[in-house]
Amino acid sequence: MILDILSEDQTKQFAQVIAGNLKGGHLITLDGDLGAGKTFFTGALCEAMGIDRKLVCSPTYTIMRKIKGKLFDVYHWDFYRISSIDELAATDFFELLNDKNSINIIEWASLLKESWDNYYPRIEIEIEIGEKDEQRRIRTEIKS
Repeated sequence: MILDILSEDQTKQFAQVIAGNLKGGHLITLDGDLGAGKTFFTGALCEAMGIDRKLVCSPTYTIMRKIKGKLFDVYHWDFYRISSIDELAATDFFELLNDKNSINIIEWASLLKESWDNYYPRIEIEIEIGEKDEQRRIRTEIKS
């Protein structure tokens, strides 16, 4: 599915649709250029799940942030600074990925695709910057 998003409000609406279909154990992968809106989308998704938007910020330097949710805890990952599967394994990623009472969201996921490529259920999202500031093209693929 490909969506042309014209505003941040439409991104929030899309996040609400995704949130309405999430169950514990889901993995969401996010890819896109710097500034494409991966963290914004994550915040909108968390907000749609009843989590305070202020609790969501980029985990680039911490690698992972745990966000306590009402229904699910969210593990918000950023693979940008991880250089190998061995390094990722040291973060407890594989154990947390298999936690069926949480949602894992990974920014820059394609950098270590081999770490999650056989995991289901997952939603793969790629965000491209549009011609105007708030415009985005969002490609989504659901794998169950």
